Amino acid sequence: MQVLVSTSPASRAGSRAGPPARPYLCRMKKLLLLPLGAAFGLLALGVLPGCGSDSKTTTTTVSEATPAAQATVLDSVINQRHMLAMQQTEQLFALRDQLVKAGISPKAPVLAKMQSADRAMMTWMHTYQPPDSSAPAPQRLSYLQDQQKQLTGIEQQLKTALDSAQATLGRATASKATAPAPAATQPK
Repeated sequence: MQVLVSTSPASRAGSRAGPPARPYLCRMKKLLLLPLGAAFGLLALGVLPGCGSDSKTTTTTVSEATPAAQATVLDSVINQRHMLAMQQTEQLFALRDQLVKAGISPKAPVLAKMQSADRAMMTWMHTYQPPDSSAPAPQRLSYLQDQQKQLTGIEQQLKTALDSAQATLGRATASKATAPAPAATQPK
């Protein structure tokens, strides 16, 4: 038996220790895998029964699916959107650091807007509970639709904060680039 060990840069890059893991991300990754598997399973069930048959092919949209199937798909969508919102939150942290380095006052409205968006995301994450699988499907679907609306508002808040931060950073760096250099004092 022969064991091959890859020494490609891609395989070595995957083994490097990255930044410290955040416990909430680990939990969310676990929560993400189950609904994704279920969503792909539903997709397979919708596609595979028609294979090899001569009957007319019909497609079922999400709105025509059962409440249980809709809830499963919506749960997966919410988890994917959550992961994208977390990436936006990471961008907020990076921009905040850049703004502080650029000399923006800690009391600037843009920083307050960024903090508010981050707080909204963290509050949603800490209060979100995946629906109980034993609850009736219409109840799960209703809960997930409400969560989706909340997440849409948070995504908008994050986008607005990111846009404001990028504009403020652009103005701050432009003003530093055009500001005249301080004159050196000459001894008399």
